[in-house]
Amino acid sequence: MFSYLLDEHSELRLLLPHFAEALFALTNANRKHLRRFLPWVDANTTLEDTKAFIQGALDGFARGEQLPLTVWYRKKLAGTLTLFDIKPPHRTAEIGYWLGAAFEGKGLMARGVEALINYAFFEMGLNRLEIRASTKSLKSRAIPERLGFTLEGILRQEVWLHGKPQDMTL
Repeated sequence: MFSYLLDEHSELRLLLPHFAEALFALTNANRKHLRRFLPWVDANTTLEDTKAFIQGALDGFARGEQLPLTVWYRKKLAGTLTLFDIKPPHRTAEIGYWLGAAFEGKGLMARGVEALINYAFFEMGLNRLEIRASTKSLKSRAIPERLGFTLEGILRQEVWLHGKPQDMTL
C-alpha cells in the first residue's frame, strides 16, 4: 500500500476501495461544513456514491490523470488530497483538498500539499501546479499562500454552487 508519513501522527495514503465506509462517514458527518464550498457534496448521499467516486478516482489514477490520496491523522481518516487534471505533455496539474472540521488547524493539509508539490515537481517532472479555492474559503486559500503560490487572479463565476455562481482564486 502506498503511504507517505508527514510526521509521527499523520500520513498520506492512496485512496483505496476499502476506505469507502470511512470516507462516506467522514463526508456525511461534515456535510454542512463541506457543502459551503464544494459542489459535489449534495450529489454524494450514499455509500454507493462514495464507492463510485473511489472507482472513478482509481480509474483516473490508472490512466495517469490523477493521484487520489487520503489524509490520516492519528490513524483516523481526516480528508482527501488529490493531484488531478494531470497533463504530462504540458507538465501541469491541479491540486484539490478538503478536511473534516475536527482536523482543521493542525497543519495537516499544508504538510500534505507540500509533500504532494515536492512529488509532483521532483518525481513527476511537472512544471506548474494550480490550486483553485473559493474566494470565500479563507482556510483553503491560506494553504497556497503559506506555500508560496502566486495569486494569479480571480476566476469570476467559475463554479455553480447552490443555485449561484461562485468566484474562485487561481
